[in-house]
Amino acid sequence: MKRMLFAVLALVMAGPVAAGDDSPPEPCFETLGCVDDHEISEREAEKLGCDQLWTVRNSIYAARGYCFKTARGREAFSNASCHYDDEAQVPLNDYERANIRLIRSIEKRRGC
Repeated sequence: MKRMLFAVLALVMAGPVAAGDDSPPEPCFETLGCVDDHEISEREAEKLGCDQLWTVRNSIYAARGYCFKTARGREAFSNASCHYDDEAQVPLNDYERANIRLIRSIEKRRGC
């Protein structure tokens, strides 16, 4: 868990959340920028470790209202403002879909 925390701290760059706002921050990262407005390159994604890839991928889902089922997902991302129990129902834009596909392919290849 400590290793994951360091991976997240090194990766995530979220802006402040307004008081009383339970919505997750936009999926923006120090090393990648905001992943909802451009496709990350394979070269950029390859530099990330398994924990970082997991964090980026699931940050996209969290920002769009996915309700996490796993303990890891619920611990990392609050389900307080979730709306979608099915990943297929989460409203993603084309960039987010492409980034998730890329990340999943790297995770699968590495056995993450």
